[in-house]
Amino acid sequence: MSDSTTDADSVTRPADTMRERVGESRAKIWFLITANRWFVTVVFLLLAYVTLVVLHVFGPSSVRKLVTTSAVTSLFSSVIIALITSITLVLSISQFVLSEEIDTLGTQREQMRSVTEFRSDVEERTGIMASPAEPSRFLRVLIESADQRARRLRETVTDGNDELQEIASYADGLLDHSQSVTDELKGTDFGSFDVLLPVINYNYSWKIHAARNLRAKYADSLSEEADESFDELIEALRFFGPAREHFKTLYVQWEIINISRGVLYGAMPALAIAAYMMLSFDAARLFGTTVFGIDAAFLFTSAMYVFTLSPFAVVLAYVMRVLTVIKRTLAIGPFVLRETDQLESARYDELSEVKEGDK
Repeated sequence: MSDSTTDADSVTRPADTMRERVGESRAKIWFLITANRWFVTVVFLLLAYVTLVVLHVFGPSSVRKLVTTSAVTSLFSSVIIALITSITLVLSISQFVLSEEIDTLGTQREQMRSVTEFRSDVEERTGIMASPAEPSRFLRVLIESADQRARRLRETVTDGNDELQEIASYADGLLDHSQSVTDELKGTDFGSFDVLLPVINYNYSWKIHAARNLRAKYADSLSEEADESFDELIEALRFFGPAREHFKTLYVQWEIINISRGVLYGAMPALAIAAYMMLSFDAARLFGTTVFGIDAAFLFTSAMYVFTLSPFAVVLAYVMRVLTVIKRTLAIGPFVLRETDQLESARYDELSEVKEGDK
């Protein structure tokens, strides 16, 4: 090997969690992904209400507009139009999800065959009789399978060969990370985000990338057994990608159903409130009454308006998490979309030098 392959090529193990790898704050990731979506919905509604009150107190405004004009009627008539439009859109999305589930017998058999073949391949490679049916346990089996290959790889490169300590360090890092992810998956049930978050944290793409480059870097020093261990480890890690994408797809469908239910639950109360504010509400009866120095008519009208926004807040809370998850899991296979230390640069330089010498 060329002397150019030095510290620039060394494996720099990335952080164990997605939050640390992307450089986001703990509070931001908690709000975007981990926090209960109903709590996030309430936060959005409170933020809208507080914004209205602050603008009323510190901005140029007058509560007389509620009494002397048809501002309330105009406001809530537009809310009704927006609500009906959004409900129609949500029903259309729900219909799309249902259409994915309602299929011909031939298509259903093909899907069943693909899933069964994948499970059979996993069982054959892992040496178990029957793979678990629960998503969290199935993913743990895949991780444990990669762990077994990593232990074998570490044993083959630590038998008196100090030159291959970088590979041993890579295997140790993989085993440490796998243990933390496995612990997080224990006791989790599908339908909650607790299953998907550890899966996102398990950066199998980088593990495949690092394994392939380490094998290329030390190709001249690896024994036949070590080279075979690398092949088995990479193959075990490759099973994790399709499994993660499959469960991610199911999770997104699950979330779309939750969005639809949340919107439909809040739609009728929101429409009823909007109708009441248009047909019966009389701001003049609250005129002159204040709460903490703020006009009661404005506080009540703003509260009713914010409540009618609840279907939109539900959509925003859930879609925000779905989009964040999809963004963090765009790549499948040995592709790393974030900047990371690359092993192959010096290796490519060396190969270029060889080709130049052959000319």
